[in-house]
Amino acid sequence: MAVGRINSLGVGSGVLSYDVIDKLREADEKAMIRPIERKMEQNVEKQTALTEIKTLVSGIRTPTKILADYSSYLGRTTNVNSDAIKATVASGVPIQDIKIDVHQLAQGDINEVGGKFESRDSVFSENDVNLSFYTQGRTYNIAIKGGMSVGDVAQLVTDETNGEVTGLVMKTGGSKPYQLMLNSKGMGDQSRIYFGTTLTTNINADKQLDLGDGDLVLKLTDKNGNEQSLDIKLKTDGTGDSALAIKEAIREAIESNSELKDLLDSDINVGLDKDGKGLVINDLRGHAISVEGEKASLLGFRNTQATQEPLIESSTAVKAGKLSGVVMIGSVPLDLSKMTKDKNTSEQNAQIIAQAIENIAGMHAKTDGAGKLTLTSEVGEIKIQAQDDASKQAVQDLGLRTGVIQGYSKLQDSLFKIKNIQQGQDALISYNGAQISRPSNEINDVVGGVSMTLQSTTEPGKPAIISIGRDDANIIEQVKEFVKAYNELVSKLNETTRYDEDTSIAGVFNGVSDIRTIRSSLNSFISHSELTDGKLASLVNYGITLNDKGVMFLDEGALTSAVAADPKGTEEFFYGKDKEDAFGKETHIDGVFTKIDKFLASLADGSNSRLEAFGSSLERDAKTLQKDKKSATELLDTRYEAMANRFAAYDSQIAKTKNAFGSVQMMIDQSVAKK
Repeated sequence: MAVGRINSLGVGSGVLSYDVIDKLREADEKAMIRPIERKMEQNVEKQTALTEIKTLVSGIRTPTKILADYSSYLGRTTNVNSDAIKATVASGVPIQDIKIDVHQLAQGDINEVGGKFESRDSVFSENDVNLSFYTQGRTYNIAIKGGMSVGDVAQLVTDETNGEVTGLVMKTGGSKPYQLMLNSKGMGDQSRIYFGTTLTTNINADKQLDLGDGDLVLKLTDKNGNEQSLDIKLKTDGTGDSALAIKEAIREAIESNSELKDLLDSDINVGLDKDGKGLVINDLRGHAISVEGEKASLLGFRNTQATQEPLIESSTAVKAGKLSGVVMIGSVPLDLSKMTKDKNTSEQNAQIIAQAIENIAGMHAKTDGAGKLTLTSEVGEIKIQAQDDASKQAVQDLGLRTGVIQGYSKLQDSLFKIKNIQQGQDALISYNGAQISRPSNEINDVVGGVSMTLQSTTEPGKPAIISIGRDDANIIEQVKEFVKAYNELVSKLNETTRYDEDTSIAGVFNGVSDIRTIRSSLNSFISHSELTDGKLASLVNYGITLNDKGVMFLDEGALTSAVAADPKGTEEFFYGKDKEDAFGKETHIDGVFTKIDKFLASLADGSNSRLEAFGSSLERDAKTLQKDKKSATELLDTRYEAMANRFAAYDSQIAKTKNAFGSVQMMIDQSVAKK
């Protein structure tokens, strides 16, 4: 009890004890508290059972959501009959077989530079030299100082190109085991590194081409040093890759020339540039390249000649006025005091010196209009000497430097010795008869939704076939999951809504319509059938049946056969279809699993759903029962506290009466004894 006990209660009367009060209270609690507690226990049972049902509804919604999703019917499988290609496809790609011939894989450019070295710290060159190359649409000029180590040169190239070209020093073995390598960062034609002379152009990628005699003439130097003229002939319809077509036409012309064919892909190179829209023609030896023809400019050749870089350019403008001193150009002395005058400008002196150098056999010079000189040599080398201090000053006055200055051609033979080990090239494939090149072996823009990884070339006449099919397995798996989840849910619904007439045992939700009607509503959707193309379609056609106890069964073989036989019909029956009404307005008609999913959503999605609303009512009932129990308990506490106090008063009075009667009794007993 909540009230405090009076310790002497019952002492006086021997009757009005707490045992009496406890028995009275126990009877009241059975009548007032216990019914509330039974309702509270039932409420807990209901909330527990409801949580289980909500979990099972969530479980069955997992497959129905997927079966009610249009994208589920767009799933695709991929099979490739060759190891040359790996392929993945996106949902909804048309079912088809794609034939791909892989002619070559994309790869990076690898080049050996210089001879062999004893160590990474070996000197690359005793003299200052300039190494130029073209890659990724840009020309780089690497100024290598005399005395730099091989390792320093490798790092210099990497730094100057921001990593587009990587300098490496590899240990290859032998008495001089170290080799300088210059490798491209990326793959493809546009990542190639071109040393020597290059001629570039931009090509309209979708231009129709018709090149006949004299339209485009390419001039190259053969292995004997003689100039060869090549007539480039080509005709396209404009649907293919024009730059690639011209590249192949040039290669064919070179291969057809007996004096040039052995130089192709070694000393003479033809490649693509600028994402396949440009063309590069290169001579590794440093010889001149030129184009002629009526259509050369139309094809984008802004420059029709590619020549070697000048051997030396003056660092400053030639000094104005009268100059002095003798400068040796090769073996020819130039006495500046006899060639210049006091009032000459810088440009006038530069023009006089340039003309004097032009008169030296094999030497060429020109000015830039601002007093600077540019010197070249037909033999690829210029020797500038100064015999005394006056001559040294004269060389400085011209903005030049003394020494043997060699051009690329000379340095290629004596120092650079550049050799291409692996040619950077695009991946080259054929699709529907058209050749397609890409700078990577990852190709995802040829067939919409199909991504390919090229792994090797295919044999001629044996293309790799990418077979794209429907992914029926996912549909079948989700139907299996639906059947399993349905049986679990219905079993729980049966348990909680049952009533056994023999034992009068009822489930916790017996008589609760929100729960009891779930199974019948579900079964109405499951038993749904419709007439399609003159045939009655129902889930029975897909191997789904219910026995007399409401247990669902699935014939997986029948399901697989039905889905494979009519995938479009399966999609329309499971998911739904669009249909035009009499007014031409298009409406969507839900399929069986879309209807089931919407029904399940009405049960469990959101605070206003049936099960959520029912759960809220149970929570409110639980709070009300708690209050009722508390009120009833407080009422009994008050009632029996008052009863205990009254019993105490009665007990005191009875005790006094008993005491008084005891005295009288004693007097009576004494009186009787005297007689």
